[in-house]
Amino acid sequence: MGGWLITPFFIVFFYLILLGFHLPIVVANLFGKRPAKHALDYMNLSITTLIRTVGCASVRLIPPNPPLPTDRSILLVANHQSMYDIPMMMWMLRSREVGFISKRELARGIPSISYSLRNLDSVLIDRKEPRQAIPAIEAFGRLKEERKQIACIFPEGTRARDGQMKPFKGSGFDTLLNSMPSALIQPVVIDGNWELLRYKLLPVPIGVKITVKFLEPVEPRDLPADARLASIEAVIRKGLQELRDS
Repeated sequence: MGGWLITPFFIVFFYLILLGFHLPIVVANLFGKRPAKHALDYMNLSITTLIRTVGCASVRLIPPNPPLPTDRSILLVANHQSMYDIPMMMWMLRSREVGFISKRELARGIPSISYSLRNLDSVLIDRKEPRQAIPAIEAFGRLKEERKQIACIFPEGTRARDGQMKPFKGSGFDTLLNSMPSALIQPVVIDGNWELLRYKLLPVPIGVKITVKFLEPVEPRDLPADARLASIEAVIRKGLQELRDS
């Protein structure tokens, strides 16, 4: 019953946040990507706060410790459970420039988010045309390498709507890693976000426990050349199990 009571407020406030930040992000981008990113950061904070308060969820964010280095690029690799994974991670990384590999369908129709994906150094790909996506991912990786920024990839390729982590797919990861020769790999484990959308927001469940945890970073040279993604997948699976056992 409680979930149905909060659902209208959660949905209304979520879309008000997306609508309310759209114009500030667009206007801020006229003055450069950094001001636009600041506006986007506060949108991400607002969404995370909404989940905590109106959504009645427990949200635990465990940032990298020590902080990620700024003198090299970062390849952030995470499991994927929900659209809410991204605002939480971006808020945790608000001091850095972060770009995502995202599906082209998100480039239109979503206030704030579609504009940000198109204009703030992410890459949009057509998953039905993987060969055409490779050059775009390579260019994205080279940009992040040159600017010593963060590239984020969800190698499952889609959200794990039931919380069960899917096998990682290698093409995007390998392309990025080859395009970012100085990159440090940062594994991230996410759990609980899938429960927010278990019923597709009808209703919004109460009492969800969400954790976003940055694990120990990994040097690519310390991984077997023919099994780098498998090694990172194993690290994230282990981290996910440890979260659930704790």
